[in-house]
This record gives sequence, C-alpha cells and structure tokens, in this order.
Amino acid sequence: MSDTLFVSGIQENGKNVEDNQLKRGMMPPLIAAVCAVILVVAGIIGWNTYSGAKLAQAKETCAAAADTVRNNANEYNALLNGDAADAAAVKAEQVEDSKTVESLGKELKAMAPEYEGCVAEDAQGLDAATVKLNEQADWYGTHEKSLSKAVRAVTESKAAKRLETAKTNLTAKLDEASRLLADSDGKVADNATRDALSNAIDAANGLKDGNDPAKIDGARKTVEDAINGVNASVQAKTDADAQAAAAAAQAQAQA
Repeated sequence: MSDTLFVSGIQENGKNVEDNQLKRGMMPPLIAAVCAVILVVAGIIGWNTYSGAKLAQAKETCAAAADTVRNNANEYNALLNGDAADAAAVKAEQVEDSKTVESLGKELKAMAPEYEGCVAEDAQGLDAATVKLNEQADWYGTHEKSLSKAVRAVTESKAAKRLETAKTNLTAKLDEASRLLADSDGKVADNATRDALSNAIDAANGLKDGNDPAKIDGARKTVEDAINGVNASVQAKTDADAQAAAAAAQAQAQA
C-alpha cells in the first residue's frame, strides 16, 4: 500500500513539474503578444492624437492667414474705391508730369487674386491653402503700397501744375496791371482807383513766389478787380471829357 502511494506521489509530482514547465514555456509568447497589442493600440491612439493636433494647428494657421488676406484686401479696396478713383479722374493736361497718370492707369489694371479660403479638410490641404493665402496677402500688401505711391504722384503732380498755373496767371495779370497803372496817370475820374491798383500790385508781388495756389489766385483776383476799377474810372473820365467837349462846342456854336 505504501509503495503504491509513493509511486503515485512520484507520478503526481512529475506531472506537476511537467505542467509547470509547460506553463513556463507558454508564458513568454503570450506576454509578447499582449505587449504587441498594447503597443499597437498605443500607437494608434498616439497617431490619432498627433493627427488631431496637427489638423487643429493647420486650421488655426490657415484661419490666421485668411484674416490677413481679408484685412489687406479691405485696405487695398478702400484705396481703390477712394483716393485712387479720384486720382483716376485727373486728366493728363491737369498734371505737371503726364507719366504719373499713365503709371496710375497701369496700377488700376492689376488683377486682384481670387480668394478661396480654408476649404480643405485635411492638414496637408490646409497647409497648401495657407501658403496660397500668404501669397495673396503679400499681393494685396505690395499693390496697396504701389497704388498708394501712384495716387500720391498724380496728386502731387496736379498740385504742382495748379501752382505753376496760378503763378503764370498772376504774373501775366501783374504785367497788365503795371502797364495800366502807368498809362492811366491823369486819365481817371477817381485817382483812388489807381491807388487801389497800386496796393493790389504790391500785395501780389509779395505772394507770387509762394507755394499756396489759393492765395496766389486770390491775389490775382484782387489785381483783376483793381484793373477793372481803373478801366471804369478811365472810361468815366473819357465820357465826362467828351460830354464837356460837346457842351463847349455847342456853347461856342450858340455864341
């Protein structure tokens, strides 16, 4: 009986040892498989997280680029429909340098880029849209500066032409006034008109070399009014002298 038990115990112990050895042999592959699954899941989660963050960043960057384009386009269009439109109405004969009008005309023919926005759904498409939007923003910024420069050139050339014209007209009127002042001595009904003309000439001479066309035009108008006053006075004296001569002739005839 004891021998049977002993043998049975040996068999059971041997089986346990064998089972343990078998289990130990199976554990490493199982652990490796589990670890592999964990790594795959972690990789998927990590990639999704990375992709989501990259997409969010791409959307944010593209939106910022779109805002820049809109702002630059608004500034450009405000100039285009405002000061540039006014300058475009200026004719070549109204400016000192006609090339400024030609340059402005070329600037006004520039074709603005077509806005597309951030319509892509993936990060790669959004990145490409951002690049294009940045190029459009640069276009608006560059052309806003060049258009502004062209508008300023026309405006300044027109102002220079106006100043030149004002000075030319005043000089011509002063020449006329000086001749009349000399020729009208003793030929006016009221010498105060000649005094007024002399004062107007002096005032205009003090302004003719200035840079304010409005003041120069004002001085010319004053001289012109004084000239008209002297001419009227000359005519009044002429008429009075004629009437006096006629009356004297009549009186002599009657005598």
